[in-house]
Amino acid sequence: MVLAALDTVVATAFLVVALSIFGRKLYLRIRYLFVAKAKERRWDHIPTRLRNFVVYGIFQRKVAREWYAGVLHSFIFWAFVILGASVVEITAQAYAPGWRVPTPSIAGFSLNGPLYLAQEVVAVLGAIGVGMALYRRYVIRPEKLMHEGMLDATIVLLFILGIVVTLLLYNAADVALGTAALPQWKPISSALVATSAIGFDATWWHALWWTHVVLLFTFLAYVPHSKHMHILFAIVNTFFMDLTPKGRLTKVDLEKTETFGMNRVEQLSWRQLLDGYACTECGRCTDACPAHATGKPLNPMRIITNMRDTLDEQGSAIVHGSTEGLPDVFQTVHTKDGIWACTTCYACVYECPVMNEHVPKIIEMRRNLVLTQGDLPPETMETMRKIEQNYNPWGIGWDQRGKWAEGLGIPTMSESSSTQPPEVLYWVGCAASFDDRNRKVAQAFARILKKAGVRFAILGPEEKCTGDPARRIGNEYLAQTMIMANVETLNRYRVPRIVATCPHCFNTLKNEYPDFGGSYDVVHHSQFLRELIDAGRLRPTKDVLQFLTYHDPCYLGRYNDIYEEPRDVLYRIPGVRVVEMERCRDRGFCCGAGGARMWMEERIGEKVNHRRLQHIEETQANAVATGCPYCLIMLDDAAKTNNREDIRRFDIVAQTPIVIVR
Repeated sequence: MVLAALDTVVATAFLVVALSIFGRKLYLRIRYLFVAKAKERRWDHIPTRLRNFVVYGIFQRKVAREWYAGVLHSFIFWAFVILGASVVEITAQAYAPGWRVPTPSIAGFSLNGPLYLAQEVVAVLGAIGVGMALYRRYVIRPEKLMHEGMLDATIVLLFILGIVVTLLLYNAADVALGTAALPQWKPISSALVATSAIGFDATWWHALWWTHVVLLFTFLAYVPHSKHMHILFAIVNTFFMDLTPKGRLTKVDLEKTETFGMNRVEQLSWRQLLDGYACTECGRCTDACPAHATGKPLNPMRIITNMRDTLDEQGSAIVHGSTEGLPDVFQTVHTKDGIWACTTCYACVYECPVMNEHVPKIIEMRRNLVLTQGDLPPETMETMRKIEQNYNPWGIGWDQRGKWAEGLGIPTMSESSSTQPPEVLYWVGCAASFDDRNRKVAQAFARILKKAGVRFAILGPEEKCTGDPARRIGNEYLAQTMIMANVETLNRYRVPRIVATCPHCFNTLKNEYPDFGGSYDVVHHSQFLRELIDAGRLRPTKDVLQFLTYHDPCYLGRYNDIYEEPRDVLYRIPGVRVVEMERCRDRGFCCGAGGARMWMEERIGEKVNHRRLQHIEETQANAVATGCPYCLIMLDDAAKTNNREDIRRFDIVAQTPIVIVR
């Protein structure tokens, strides 16, 4: 009795201390979240959010994109979920010996037995998961896990291993003493009793109970101080994931905003700060990043974790309004060179298993550099000037925008008949209007539309840059100037449908223009071509012997989930054989031009487009097709620079092997 009373007192004191440590740190972290100044509501579309919570939070669909990590994480996660009842039951032995978790009965059958069996099985699976995780970190040693978080991860894994092992051994002692409830439902513990050399007497029972409780309560106190706080926050993050289109940037109110972008952590929203606490430090974002892969000083994971650490370090000062003299994010979160290296390819966001949002933070930091500090790469200043003066980054006179169409008999919207308006507006874009290589794409596409009998028109000199490069550089003011001018023009003509050959134009018109009063039915030319073929308005007749691979543009694929349409167009051409690169579809690799990198010099590390050329070479294909003018320019440059002009490059509609005839 005295021993039991002492157990109760000591266990209670230990539990109170552990809960106090846990609660205080958790309180501070939550309090720091609400220092956020940016307003953001994420309480809309509750049914969709609940579905995401289940799919990505409970069943961890994104974690499973890597099978080995997916298996081990599932074992550990479900061990946590199902062993919760066991934790309560064992802890309760200090207060009510023999107490068991009450469970409902079905037709007189108690569910305690299946629960105990599930606990035994997941405890073993949890131990296997820990073993797999330790093997991965210390034997396989993937580069993405080789960072300063290894020690913390190892400590947590050993805690988990200790908790599940002591649970099984405690259950074995309980079975040996004859005090276990429903021992027939505890086959693994019973097997331990039968095969172990341990005596499993009352002393062992007591020692194992205390070992389990000490590990459990210590782990409880440790978790909020470690990276494994994601146990608490990651699942919440999935509920509050961004439901807006992936290609859409937040609109800035230029009239009411005083400080543009972000150079302090508290200038973010609470949801953006939550990313730091949800981060698992798995390194998938950095591993997928083309800038990081080619030696650039960009580490997407560190943007998230350094943001979290900065918030922890500066949180108290921010709460008390004592922020003067504190270092800004370019000193504590990431370097400027790293921020400018981003191609906004979205691979980091796409691969994150807990729905962290890296790219919007990078854009916010760029906005601060450009609009508040006036600090941007020198060559981009010239690009911005060209867009401002001639409405395109090439700097060619705006009145020359329709010159590519001379002699093709293509009407402009201002010339179209009001009695027979065009079916679609062909949004040509700056590249197809001013770049010699891509003018051929526009001409080939226009001929195809004519052969299919499509009534279409262009805007000609009335078309302006969509604002994509200016927005991705961070120049929101210039971007909105372009956007509002285009919206006014499009609304005036009451454009029924828009088809664009540039994924950047397509993405901006489709996903960002609605914020500015311009909601249109926008399709990419690969989608439109497949529609025409399916409708019988076009049919491939020329037998083309071509062995090629297809490069997925980031703003078409990961941003807008368009993977099949371009391939379908290629598959319909007789004689064409398509081989996939290892990095394709949603695991594709950027050409290096996105995020306005098209207009920046690549001075650090290997060029991204050169790395992509290597991927093409590995397929041994003699041609590469794409559906983006920027990608075409970058692949052209890589092939010429590396003396691989034997690998042909073309848009899916542009060159002789890919012409589709009626």
